[in-house]
Amino acid sequence: MISVHREVDSPGLRDIIEHGADSALVLFYGDWCSDCRSFEPLWDKWTAGRSGPIFMVAVSRGGKEWLDWNIDEIPTVVAFKNGAEVDRAHGTIGEDDLDRLWQKTQ
Repeated sequence: MISVHREVDSPGLRDIIEHGADSALVLFYGDWCSDCRSFEPLWDKWTAGRSGPIFMVAVSRGGKEWLDWNIDEIPTVVAFKNGAEVDRAHGTIGEDDLDRLWQKTQ
């Protein structure tokens, strides 16, 4: 399993984004997803050096999370600031992408 600052479900994330955190970085992933498993070592390394609002949401095949968060593919990492999405990266995500998204949450 990917290391996590905090794993939440979709309704929990909605509450955090709308009422709790000023900013957040969120990984949408699936344990069944081979691309997500390939992304795991980079995510583990990158998140190990960070503190702050970093969340993970597991998506199921055909689950409503896809529509709730406008997810086209996984893994997808989304940056939120002041309750709104400010940027995202999906598919092949590199350390530069994570750094860019993190900067947008600051």
